Amino acid sequence: MSQTIEQLYDRCVKITGNIYQLPVNNNKGLVGLFLEDLLDIPHTSNLLDAIDGEVKTFPLKRLRNGTFVPKETMFITSLDKNSILNTGFLESKCYKKISKMLVVPYYREGDAIQYMQPRIINASSVDYADLYSVIENDYNSIRTKYIETNTFEGKDGAILQNRPKGPGHGSTSRAFYLRKQFMKRLLTLN
Repeated sequence: MSQTIEQLYDRCVKITGNIYQLPVNNNKGLVGLFLEDLLDIPHTSNLLDAIDGEVKTFPLKRLRNGTFVPKETMFITSLDKNSILNTGFLESKCYKKISKMLVVPYYREGDAIQYMQPRIINASSVDYADLYSVIENDYNSIRTKYIETNTFEGKDGAILQNRPKGPGHGSTSRAFYLRKQFMKRLLTLN
């Protein structure tokens, strides 16, 4: 079933606040897959979850004062070294994945998870123009550094970063992530 991000948002709002039982697992993507099941998104290798965008989840932690903050960065997509050499930001897989997103924070306590208020993030919205400008600058900076030095560093990028993906410190595969600052911005808008 092909759905738009707006249709998925409407469905997601209906499950917001419900408590679901999902045993703790080493697979960090399991909560996102479970949400896809709840929203009737088929598990495929398609670039996007919806006709016009991507669904992304991120975990929250609750501070002692009761405030929710992002627990970790958000995985966007694997980084292909050949692609970054030849592809500018607006044509990149990275941009396609984040240009329109349904972002759904969740809170886990033991095996219980609760999806929180979702938000649609759209690169074409003036509300997010400054954010996407920073992300584009980060991508271009990461790309330029790789073209000039053939190296990547996880410390590069204010919001968008690239770092190893996979177990252990010896992993050679890399991926793009959005730093916690991105999610913090979303939480302050809620």
